[in-house]
Amino acid sequence: MNTTIVYIGVGLYFAAMLTVGYIVKSKIKTSEAYLVAGRSFSLMMNAPALTACFLGGSLVLSLPGLAYGMGVWNDDTMWGGAVSLGGVICLLLAGVFYMPKLWRLKLLSLGDFFYLRFGRTTGFVVSIITVITFVFWVAVQILVFAKICTVFLGWPLVTSAIVGITIITIYTTMGGLWAVMATDAIQVGLVSLGVVILFPIVLGLAGGWENFMANIPADRTQVLPAWDAGGEVWLAWLACWAIIGIGGIVSPDLMQRAFAAKTPAVALNSAIIAAIIKTALSIVMIGIAFIGYILVQDGIIPEDSLKGDMELIVPVMVRDFLPLPVMIIFMGACLSAVMGAASSALLAMSGMMSKNIVKDFIKPDINDGQLLRVSRVCVVIFAIMSLWAALNLKYVFLLLAFGFDLIMSSLLACMTLGMFWRKANSYGAIAGIIAGAVVRIIPAGIANGFTLVGICSSAPGWYVYTLLGPVVAFMVTWAVSLVTQKQCPSNEYGFHFDENDTPLTIETLTTGGSNG
Repeated sequence: MNTTIVYIGVGLYFAAMLTVGYIVKSKIKTSEAYLVAGRSFSLMMNAPALTACFLGGSLVLSLPGLAYGMGVWNDDTMWGGAVSLGGVICLLLAGVFYMPKLWRLKLLSLGDFFYLRFGRTTGFVVSIITVITFVFWVAVQILVFAKICTVFLGWPLVTSAIVGITIITIYTTMGGLWAVMATDAIQVGLVSLGVVILFPIVLGLAGGWENFMANIPADRTQVLPAWDAGGEVWLAWLACWAIIGIGGIVSPDLMQRAFAAKTPAVALNSAIIAAIIKTALSIVMIGIAFIGYILVQDGIIPEDSLKGDMELIVPVMVRDFLPLPVMIIFMGACLSAVMGAASSALLAMSGMMSKNIVKDFIKPDINDGQLLRVSRVCVVIFAIMSLWAALNLKYVFLLLAFGFDLIMSSLLACMTLGMFWRKANSYGAIAGIIAGAVVRIIPAGIANGFTLVGICSSAPGWYVYTLLGPVVAFMVTWAVSLVTQKQCPSNEYGFHFDENDTPLTIETLTTGGSNG
């Protein structure tokens, strides 16, 4: 491999991204333009943007790595690539049931919904939980970026991580969501092109379609648990799909891209198209991972080239088998997709911190220009925090999985009932958030010890706590809201519904109220 050409190609790619950030900086005059791109994107721009939410480390490393090592589902490990495929379910559910309703509220961040529907205290708690979780999300993207650079460029992990987060921070700070979404369509197209070219090349190395089909291990293609696997395996399978499939609905970066759509219909149709693209690319990536397994077994790919990390299977195949120009394009697109995922998460965290904590909770009289500056400073702060987490926390991947798990347990009920049930109130929301978090954490800690490993998704019985948390949160939110209607009317914060319980407008908040 000609390293010089690779350096030039990747350098040009990074330069192009920074140039995009600089060019669109002139469009950023308000916080709305910075955080939701002025709500101006058509289907052609919005669909790739929603797709790109799931094209970072999930598609490039996590899904093929799990498929290579365990398959789509594995009864023994009670884990598999299904956890990454949950993104398809998330896009469909969020697009059909949540995005159009939330879009009509003209929100700057997902945290705005909780603040305006349930009050300042609820909005503050939700923002803190979400921001902490997404620090680990960005940290994982930084590690994915570093792994790719290590395979292709031979850079040390720390150097790769610092380069990646520096570029991400610069173009996000300059261009906001405009810069992120302006590159998404190109990223999705180039990743798709690289996958389409890679598949037939490695398929030929594996002996063609018939040999490929004949040599895929049966345990790798398992989608459902065995009928006699037992109840706990079926519960684990359901929880595996739910972590991202349902928990991802409360992802602020996903919703922020939906808020950038021109109309609610654009948001809905973009989510459906994104789900179709995600499904197609995932199927092909799983196939590539299976081919990689065959090539390793046949000795065509030396097993030590993976360095004990099954997530490197696709980068190694791209490096070793794609023509150099295509390899550079694919590598650049993969790095760019990872950077896009990290960038949109930084932006979502910035929006929640600047709007829902600084403006709504600390300094209500801040003007829009100051809010824009605070948003940019927050991007830098969260980038530094994420880099530290990526380089110093041993279990950052476990923290990420647990973060989505916790969001599903504590926030999904509050958001869903707040949107679709007019009697949901702030007392019920806070009670549901606390109940869901307690059910997810405390029983796991008692059973396995109050350590990170003890309460995360690798602990024995994790699936019980994962599934039980949101169920309890729904029940508690519903019950507490019903019994506290007199003390805390559900329309206390001016959230209006029409006759079909569709939220229409939100009035300006006052400082009064039980949650104020």
